[in-house]
Amino acid sequence: MEGEFELTGRGVAVLDADPDLASGLEPDDQQQARRRAVAAVIDLEPPAWRPEGLSAIANDGWLGLLMLEGLMIRRVTVGKRVACELFGPGDLIRPWDTDGEYDPLPISVQWLVLRSARLAVLDTAFALRIARWPAITSRLMARVAQRARYFALTQAVTHLPRVTSRLLIFFWLLAERWGRVGPDGIQVRLPLTHEVLAMLVGAHRPTVTVALQRLARAELLLRERPDRWLLTRSAIDSLAEPESIEPGRSMDTRSAPGL
Repeated sequence: MEGEFELTGRGVAVLDADPDLASGLEPDDQQQARRRAVAAVIDLEPPAWRPEGLSAIANDGWLGLLMLEGLMIRRVTVGKRVACELFGPGDLIRPWDTDGEYDPLPISVQWLVLRSARLAVLDTAFALRIARWPAITSRLMARVAQRARYFALTQAVTHLPRVTSRLLIFFWLLAERWGRVGPDGIQVRLPLTHEVLAMLVGAHRPTVTVALQRLARAELLLRERPDRWLLTRSAIDSLAEPESIEPGRSMDTRSAPGL
């Protein structure tokens, strides 16, 4: 059924799947920790996930769900306005903490799966098994802090007056994590539709479509395939003064203010 998840019977060696969590440990400790840091896995498929069933069994001892693979969005709707966060490998999420009842506010929360995902369940048993290596838990908590800083930065981007500037800076932030440097710029391999980008940069989808057309004509941001974007070297050179970015206007953009 759509939205349901599967908690697999097999376990995953978390430190093999995410080696950065073991950095800083002595070699002997690393070997022991790898054997102990085993977690159950949740497999998710597009297009959506409903975490209510998992939230019902999570307790205060759980550290969270560690994304090992895939791409997900948490979409929050307030009335007719939508905002969202993008999650990928290495992110730690706790949907049972963040999602709840908001009455009387007209707020709803949805989890969208953009790319098939695998989540390691860092439950109470896992937390006890790694307790003798607090550096692992510390690195997990650092992921949460990094996530908060990243979210604050992306929210600042949504306040830029021009959508073209928002898109370029947002893709630069994506490039730091998902980019591959090439001769023409940085490739960002993510399946981001115009609708998803509109939610991420705080704009309407038609406005984002027009802005992407202008950026493509100016050879700043190119969509090479449905799941591959190119942030060109010219775009990167322009990022030092983001509010001054203004690709040349044309007849089809005169009705789209704020571009």
